[in-house]
Amino acid sequence: MNPYKVFHSPCEFLRNQIHLVLVRPEEPGNLGAALRARANMGIRGHVFVVGQNEAFLTGEAEKFAMHAKADLAGVQFCEDLGSALARVPRRLTLAATARIGSSKRPHPLWVDSAMERAVARLRDQSCQNLVLVFGSEGSGLDNSDLALCDWVVTIPSVEHYRSLNLAQAILVFLYETNRQLLARPAEFSAPKIGQRDRLIAHLLQIAEDCGFVLPADPHKMRAKLETILSSLPPHVPEAQTLHGLMDQISRNLNREDIQYKGRYKREVELSPTIPIMKDA
Repeated sequence: MNPYKVFHSPCEFLRNQIHLVLVRPEEPGNLGAALRARANMGIRGHVFVVGQNEAFLTGEAEKFAMHAKADLAGVQFCEDLGSALARVPRRLTLAATARIGSSKRPHPLWVDSAMERAVARLRDQSCQNLVLVFGSEGSGLDNSDLALCDWVVTIPSVEHYRSLNLAQAILVFLYETNRQLLARPAEFSAPKIGQRDRLIAHLLQIAEDCGFVLPADPHKMRAKLETILSSLPPHVPEAQTLHGLMDQISRNLNREDIQYKGRYKREVELSPTIPIMKDA
């Protein structure tokens, strides 16, 4: 009899939609250990290795894979990160990093909150696949790799020793992923949208309407705006004023003349210098 307690996920089908990408790994043992962690946490998506070839599947990789060594046969090798991501449609891509943000790179999300949000998106079909990207043992992901990813995520650790072993970092990410998959269905019920979320959704719509966020979002502007605006407090004073401003912008995006509304309309009617668009 199996002495271990068996946990069942209410969304088992999602396990096939979570994938790993190892970018330029240096140690075959870490690939094997990653496959073992993947099996431990029940993740069944694809595994991509960037910058290596089949010669990387050494005896060391088999040794550290333990009972997951059969999964080595399914590893896919790619020349660069872009070609690996191209094989996964409708994806949300998370980059693992130990580096803090800068003016040119967003500050990373903590892994627990990032995986909670990511799995929720996977569950409500905002995306079809979730891709976790990890860099090499020595240098991690470079800026060109990070630019291809939607979110930058970190494992909080002490300041004087930030980096983790590659396989350990993968295990932490997959543990947090599995923890979200095992959550009771009630925890996945969509909460009533809050004031901050309504503001974010409204601004993102304006950004799309005015062309700041382009079709397919090639510059990842939607993700950048979400990261910036997520720092707003749950309750935003005078939020209705901001909604009114965005409504006014939306009404006038495609108009040659400004269309005034509400209490301002009478005031501008008295001034011949202010153009008015009459109501239809």
